[in-house]
Amino acid sequence: MTKSRTVWLILAMGLTFILGMAPGARAHPHQGMFYVVSTGPAGPELATLKAIETMKNADLVLCEPGTAQRFQAYLQGKKVEDPWKELWFHQGKVWMKDLSSFTPEERQAVLAEKSRQRDEFVKQMQVLLGQGKKVALLDGGDPTIFSRAFWLLEGLDEHQVEIIPGVGAYTASMAALKKAATGGGARFVLQTAPFSFYGKTDRDDLAQALSRFPGTLVFYMGLSEIQGLVNTLKKYNPGDLPVAVVYYAGYPQKEKVVKGTLDTILARVAPEKEKWMGMIIVGRAITGPNFSLSD
Repeated sequence: MTKSRTVWLILAMGLTFILGMAPGARAHPHQGMFYVVSTGPAGPELATLKAIETMKNADLVLCEPGTAQRFQAYLQGKKVEDPWKELWFHQGKVWMKDLSSFTPEERQAVLAEKSRQRDEFVKQMQVLLGQGKKVALLDGGDPTIFSRAFWLLEGLDEHQVEIIPGVGAYTASMAALKKAATGGGARFVLQTAPFSFYGKTDRDDLAQALSRFPGTLVFYMGLSEIQGLVNTLKKYNPGDLPVAVVYYAGYPQKEKVVKGTLDTILARVAPEKEKWMGMIIVGRAITGPNFSLSD
């Protein structure tokens, strides 16, 4: 072997060693991945191509039975499990939502039990990822806005996780209204839930402060609390401020829009039987122009 070939061989061996040790490089060619996949607000019609492809390539799909049914065409032959049946419910209640209704002793016990269950779930996922498996957790809407999935991710390394974003209920709602949330003179868009906006000590401060500026307020998970929400907003806003409720945003056969104002919306939604699947939109963008030079 010539001296020149020896030098090149040493350099090649050194480069291979460096690449093999580099973080995220080829040291773990069979490393698995945990995907949180946006399924959109309804079904395959509003899911992205990347979301569908991720489902099809997964070794394990985690989702609720209803989601599995809507996406069954892409889950043929897949192992599908529901992680939420145990993790999300306690004695038939959504424990995170109803935690305040428990006694202090019950609350402490529930938190301890659910944390233990979550940690056990994460350990199981880590074993699968160590085996090079691809796990897809299907999450409705866009998981980057509201998602229980992030509670499960606390025990996983961020390099083991990929978020597949998608269409959310908010964007589907504005599409149903045929309006842009930044139209009608709106200077901001706020996305939240009623329990973060009012109803607790000093929570009215946000409603009062935001009333000084024209904007669009978007409320998730608010139908069951719409009366308290509207009454709070009426303290600081004119009664003719437009309000819309979009039921089943994005669902082709079920989507419905009910419009009104702070003064009229409660009467207009009273006949509706649905008390959960609805987005509440408040602001001049609902009836104003999508865009104008004065915006």
